[in-house]
Amino acid sequence: MRYFTVFLFFIFSFSISAQKQVVKGTVINESTKYSEPGINIINLNTLKISKSNQKGEFEIEASLNDSIHFSSEGYRSLKLKVTNDWIKNTSMNVYIKDNSTTLDDMYISTLKLTGFLQIDTKLIELNDFYYYKQFQPKDFSATFAPKINPVDAIYNSFKKNSANTKKIEKLKQESELIEMMKTKFDRETVSALLNISKDDIVKVLQNCNHTERFIYTASDYQIFNALNECFQVYNIEKK
Repeated sequence: MRYFTVFLFFIFSFSISAQKQVVKGTVINESTKYSEPGINIINLNTLKISKSNQKGEFEIEASLNDSIHFSSEGYRSLKLKVTNDWIKNTSMNVYIKDNSTTLDDMYISTLKLTGFLQIDTKLIELNDFYYYKQFQPKDFSATFAPKINPVDAIYNSFKKNSANTKKIEKLKQESELIEMMKTKFDRETVSALLNISKDDIVKVLQNCNHTERFIYTASDYQIFNALNECFQVYNIEKK
């Protein structure tokens, strides 16, 4: 009877720890010590989203050991794991680092800028190349060059992580996350969701014959869909 009671207590404790709870916090600029509004926050396990308010405060549904991702244009992304201390405490300060840069004054007559610093910086770099100046928008398809396996390591890593496949299917049902990704262009969200680096994102899309303009100017949601298409086509060609 005693062992049965202990067993029931263990099961009850486990179920409590697995229950969804709300974790709260305040996002603070590490340099200025001021609170930061408008920071995008995603629970990478459940794909639920939140955003810090004008006081930098936020709350998001989470369970123990869930990964919470913080990102915003001009800041370094940050990923935190939900701990018992965070759940027990009323709130927690989350410090993020400013990663913004400035462009020197310049006049560009033939280049259409987007208004997003990170994208425009890359567009200016691309504009130095003749092929980019001659670029004409066109349709593109996800096809790999024959006898070339440039993304084997990336693909195999992605394939082994079964959580990625489930996450892709689940994301299609998360309308709030989709709408947020449509407004983001920094690749932080895509990188966090698929657990691949920004450099690898570029490599995959380049080898899928996507244009440089698409790679550097498409929204995170467009990039997310393009990557999934690339992996699907690559999977078919590998079989």
